[in-house]
Amino acid sequence: MSNKTYDTIIIGAGWSGAIAAKELASKGHSVLVLEARDRIGGRARTWSDNDKNTIDLGCSWIHGYKEGNPAKGLAKDLGIEAILPQPAEGLVYGPDGPLSSSQAASLRSSLSSAQEAFKLPHPSPPSTTSLASALLSSSSPLFKSDSKSSSDPSTTTVDSTSPANPSEPTSNSTSSVDQSLAEGLARTLEIPLGLKLENVSLKWSGWESTTSFAGSDAAPEGGYQSFVEKVLKSGQVDIKLNQKVQSIKDISNGVEISTSNGEKYEGKTVISTIPLGVLKTLPSSFFQPELSPKLQSIIKGTNVGTLEKLLVKYDKAWWPNSTEVGSYTFLPTSNSSQLDKSSSLEDIFNSSSLVTANFASKSSTLSTPQPILLTYLSETPAKLLLEYPKDKVIKAFHEILVKRLQPKNQVAEPVEGELTNWLKDEYSLGATTTPTIVSENDERSPMDFKELGRPVWKGRLGFAGEHTEMEHRGSVAGAIVSGLREAERVDRLLNLLKE
Repeated sequence: MSNKTYDTIIIGAGWSGAIAAKELASKGHSVLVLEARDRIGGRARTWSDNDKNTIDLGCSWIHGYKEGNPAKGLAKDLGIEAILPQPAEGLVYGPDGPLSSSQAASLRSSLSSAQEAFKLPHPSPPSTTSLASALLSSSSPLFKSDSKSSSDPSTTTVDSTSPANPSEPTSNSTSSVDQSLAEGLARTLEIPLGLKLENVSLKWSGWESTTSFAGSDAAPEGGYQSFVEKVLKSGQVDIKLNQKVQSIKDISNGVEISTSNGEKYEGKTVISTIPLGVLKTLPSSFFQPELSPKLQSIIKGTNVGTLEKLLVKYDKAWWPNSTEVGSYTFLPTSNSSQLDKSSSLEDIFNSSSLVTANFASKSSTLSTPQPILLTYLSETPAKLLLEYPKDKVIKAFHEILVKRLQPKNQVAEPVEGELTNWLKDEYSLGATTTPTIVSENDERSPMDFKELGRPVWKGRLGFAGEHTEMEHRGSVAGAIVSGLREAERVDRLLNLLKE
């Protein structure tokens, strides 16, 4: 057992843990950070190649960079440049090839109108009602437009979109809406949501949009992983990696933590930043005494989403308009309702809505554009693809890209590839929390996230992480705000204990 009793022990060296540690250390408190992984960063993971190009495979954007996201100030304080990419052109591909400019614009505009129409509906629908039931209904604005469309690929141009949100609406929409295409584009919402539209509560749809940071987007130079490392190491903090916590015990004058390698540590206070996906799997004896039945129920019932990323790097960019197009959105060519664990890789890709970022374009956040494509995978394709070996998924996706993009010349296979697996990573077990899900008897609401952040054991055990922030859940901003919140609370408590 360590002979030192720390003022605070923080479990987890991700965003919220790093922020809380930095803040408490700056106020003169002794801080120990225990991290189960062999690295700092948590769900911030940055891929790099031999040329030192870096792409984030976990959290990636500073959303609302000019609108108050606290990550902006942190980046400036640490001398980290934040790259605001130029608005880029975005192509949308239907079953028959690229859509015309007017048709793509009409689809985006209709989706935007539908989202706005179903934001916090009043009077509130039953808690069993899903966003899908409204968004995909025959009367939905998603399927309404008064204008003509052009589906002739020969007239195709591209529309300006945000590199961080290729589905955002564009102005001057003049096209009619094809129902299957409209639903395909609506399914791209399942990427940021982290779950299927059928599981999102209509009652609470859009609840976070009034307070979340949005608008301009920036990417931290060098990636988020090194960003978190710099935050944590900027304070006088003891850091121990490869320390998987086995139990947290309330003792007479503080808290005792035991790890799987037999180590014990004592602190006056503890902040747990263990991700919600992992909290769900912990035995009730992990916390001694056990958490209240109410809190255990909320941990069990609050949903953790699925979002994976598939990266492919080539010798050269062979895809159309590679220097101009910021993203390619591939709408399904077949029905996703037939997908199951027996589905082939080709069927999975063909039945899914995919958004692919192009790092060869002028909007790339890399110092020099590179022949790299990064595809975002929503819950349905992600879970099915993870049942296959990574190399087979990469090969199959390459074949799909060639088939959908139809290059004039033969294309060589990728020279590198990566497929994330946050869903099965034992220290994450999912991406981030999702918006409030449907429930039978109003059990679920945004208040769940507030409850997950409430301290126990007379304040000696606190919780931080994106899942504990009602206003900013599911984001880096939420993790940062929660770390600041807990640091301030623990600082007050420690000062009281000194009196």
